[in-house]
Amino acid sequence: MHLRAIKLRGFKSFPEPVEVRLEPGVAVVVGPNGSGKSNVADAIVWAAGSMAPSELRAEKPDDVIFAGGGGRSAEDFCEVELLFDNPDGDGPLPYTELSVARRLHRGGEGQYMLNRTAVRRIDLVELLADLGLGGGMHSIIGQGRVEEILGSKPEERRQLLEEAAGLGRFKRRKHRAELKLARVAIQVERARDVEAEVKKRLRPLALQATAAERAEKLRGEIASLRARVAELDLATLRERLEDGEGRRTAALLARKHADEKLDTLLEERRRAEEELADAAGRREQATATLYRLRSARERLELRRESAQSLLDDLRAELSRPRRVLDARVRAERETLREQARVGRERLQTLERALAEREGLPPAARALAEEGERLALSLLEVQPGAERAVAAALGHRAAAVVATDARAALALAERARAAGLGSVVVLTREPAALVSELPIVPKEQLLQSTVPAVTPEGFGYDPQRGEIWFAGETAEAVWLELEARRRALAAEIDELDARAEAPIPETAYSAAQDPTTVTLARLAQRLVETLAGVADERFEAPLRARADAGTSRTGALAEELRRLGAAEVDARRAAADAGERLSAIDVERARVEAEADEARRRLEASAAEPAEGDDPVELGERIERLERRRESLGQVNPLAQQEYDQEKERLIELSSQRADLESSLEELEKLRDDLARTVEERFAETFASVQANFTEVAATLFPGGEGRLRLTEPDEDGEQPGVEVELRPAGKKVTRLSLLSGGEKALGAISFLFALFLARPCPFYLLDEVEAALDDTNIGRFVELLRRYADRTQFIVITHQKRTMEAADILYGVTMGADGVSQLVSRRLPREQETAAVA
Repeated sequence: MHLRAIKLRGFKSFPEPVEVRLEPGVAVVVGPNGSGKSNVADAIVWAAGSMAPSELRAEKPDDVIFAGGGGRSAEDFCEVELLFDNPDGDGPLPYTELSVARRLHRGGEGQYMLNRTAVRRIDLVELLADLGLGGGMHSIIGQGRVEEILGSKPEERRQLLEEAAGLGRFKRRKHRAELKLARVAIQVERARDVEAEVKKRLRPLALQATAAERAEKLRGEIASLRARVAELDLATLRERLEDGEGRRTAALLARKHADEKLDTLLEERRRAEEELADAAGRREQATATLYRLRSARERLELRRESAQSLLDDLRAELSRPRRVLDARVRAERETLREQARVGRERLQTLERALAEREGLPPAARALAEEGERLALSLLEVQPGAERAVAAALGHRAAAVVATDARAALALAERARAAGLGSVVVLTREPAALVSELPIVPKEQLLQSTVPAVTPEGFGYDPQRGEIWFAGETAEAVWLELEARRRALAAEIDELDARAEAPIPETAYSAAQDPTTVTLARLAQRLVETLAGVADERFEAPLRARADAGTSRTGALAEELRRLGAAEVDARRAAADAGERLSAIDVERARVEAEADEARRRLEASAAEPAEGDDPVELGERIERLERRRESLGQVNPLAQQEYDQEKERLIELSSQRADLESSLEELEKLRDDLARTVEERFAETFASVQANFTEVAATLFPGGEGRLRLTEPDEDGEQPGVEVELRPAGKKVTRLSLLSGGEKALGAISFLFALFLARPCPFYLLDEVEAALDDTNIGRFVELLRRYADRTQFIVITHQKRTMEAADILYGVTMGADGVSQLVSRRLPREQETAAVA
C-alpha cells in the first residue's frame, strides 16, 4: 500500500483545488522559505484526525482555512483527501483503493469521510492506527522533531515505539476494559446488597399473605350472603313494580277521559268565541258605517253652503261691468318678456365665459383677476373686425394697461415674483395702436405702402417685410364674445323697453269676463247636486243592523260564561288525574331505583348466592362473619402479590448478579489478555527496533556504534522507558547532550529509521530532517533513503541539493503576491539524475 495522491482545497495557502500525485519511491518537495511546503505535511496530519492546533502550526481550528489575501476573498471551507493504492488488499479493509477525507466549514462544522462515506472520527483514527498512521504519527517527522527525539525522556521514546508497534489500539481497549471493569464491580456489589435486602423482606410478606388469604375467604362468604339478600330484595321489588303498573294504567285512562272532555269544551268555546267575534265585528261595522254616513252628510252640507256663497259672489261680479285687455296685445307683451328672459340667460353665460378669460396667458389672467385692466377690455370692436384687431395688436393683444412706465415695470415685477411667466404691459391706449394699422380688403393688402390688416386676420408690414395671420387666437375669440355680449345687452334693453311701453286705450273693451260666466254656471250645478244628496234614506237600515248585532252579542257572551265554568271543572278533574299519575310514577321510580341498587349489590358481590330464604337470618350470619373478619385486624390485601413480585425479583436479581460476576471474570480475563498482548508485542517490536537501530547507526556512524536499552522504572506500576546510546568513531561519549548538532540529528534519524524498519508504514514524510547535516552526512542520509526506497514510500521536504539527488520525482512549491501556493512537478529518471541536478 502507498499514498497515491493528496487533494487539497481551501487548506491554508491552497485555496484552489490542488492534487499532488505521488508514486512509490522518493518524492522530494522543494521551494523557498514561506512558499507553503510544510503545509503539505500539515494537510496529512490534519486529514488523519488531528484536533490539536499546535500540531498544525495554528492557534484555533479555523486557522487551517484559507484566510484570503492579495485581492482574494477568504474561503468558507477546506477539504483534504488522502488517496491510497492497495492492489494486494492489505490492511484492515479489503479495498484496492482507499480514500480518507476531512472537511471543515468556517464556524466549526466538520465531517470525516472514508471512501466518500461519512464516518465517526474514532473509526477513522482506529483505521489509520492499524495502518501505522496513529495518533503519534511517527511516520511524519516535522521541523524541530529531530532533536526532540533524542532530547525527550525515555518514557516519551517508549510512546513512539509503542505507536510503531501499533499498541495504541490495544492500550485504548485495555483502558476501556478497565473502566468497564470498575463499573461492573460496582454493579456487582450493588446487586448483592439489593439481593440481601429482598431476602429480608420475604418472611414478613409471607405472614401478611396468610392473613390476607383468610380475610379473602371470609369476604367471599360475606359476599355470597349479601348476594342472596340482594336476590330476595330484588324479587320483592319486582312484585311492587307489577302492582304499581296496574294502578298506573288506571290513572292513565282517567287522565285520558278528562283530557278528551276538556278538548271538547275547548272546541265549543273556540266556536262560540269565533261567532261572538263575527257578531261583534258586524255590529261594529254597521255602527262605523252609520257614523261615516252622518259625517259625510255634514261635510256635504258644509260644501253646499260654500258653493252657494261662491255662486253669490260670482253673480255679484257679473252684475258689475269691467275693462278687458285685448288678447292679442296681452300675448304680444308676454312674448316680449319671454324673449328678454332668454336673452338675459344667454348674457349671463357670455359674461361668465368672459370672466374666466380662458386661453389668455397666466400672468395677464392673474393680474386681471387682481383688478388690473386688460387691453382687450378697453376696446370697442365693431362686429366682423375682431380678427383684424387681433392681427393689429399681435403679441400685445393679451397685454395689461398701465398709466405710465413706472407702473408698468411694477406690474412686470409682480408677475415675475409670483412666477406667472411672460407678460406685456402697455403704457398707451390700445385703441391708438389699433388705429395705426388700417383695415383693407385682402386683395389690396400687398399693395399697401404702410402696415395694414385684413378682416380675415392677415397682416402685412412692407417696411419690415412681414406677413402674419392671427387665426383662432384666444384674444380674437374674446373680442368676438365681447362684441356679442354688447349686441345682446342692447337687444335685451330694447325688448324690456317694448314690454314696459304704455298700453293704448284702444286695446281695452267693456264686457263680461267669459271665465267668470263659466265659473258661475258650474257653481250653480254644484249647489243643485249637493242639495239632492243630503237625505236620510240610508240611515234606517244601518241602525237596524247595529241593534240586531247587539242582541246576538249578548246571547253569545252568556254561552261563553257557561262554557268557562265547565272548562274549570274539566281542568280540575284532569289535574287530579295527573297528580295521581305523577305520584304513581314517583313511587315507581323509587322502586326501580331500589331494584337497581339491589342489582348493583348483586353484581358487586361477584359471588354465587348462598342458601336461605329468611332475610333476617341471613343478616345475622353476615354480622357474625363481619366480626370474625374485624378480629383479624388490618391486613394487606396486596401482600400475596407483593410476595410473588419480591420472590420473582429475587430470582431475577440472583440471575443478574450471576451475569455480572460472569462479566466481571470475562473483563478481568480480557484485561489480562490485552496486558499480555501489549507486553509481548512491545518486546517483539523493541527487539526488532533495537537490531535495526544498531544496523542503521553503523551506516550513519561509520566505525561507531549505537544501541537501545530499557530503563528501570522509578516507581512500582510504571513501565520502563527506552534509552538511546550512541558512540561515534573515536569518541567515548556517555551523555547524549555532549554530541554535536549533526550527530544528534543522525542519531534521531537512526532511531526513526529503526522504527520504520520494525513496522513499515504506507509512507514516511520527512520535513527538513537533514537541515543540520553537512554534505558528508547528507550523502549518508541519501544512501539510507535509496537503500529502503524499494520497501516503502518517502516524501522529503528539503532545501539540500544532495537530498534532491535521491528523488524519483521532484515537486516545486512557489507563492505569488496573492499568498496562494502553486505546485509544479518534474520526474527525474535515475540515469539522468546527475544531469538534472546540474
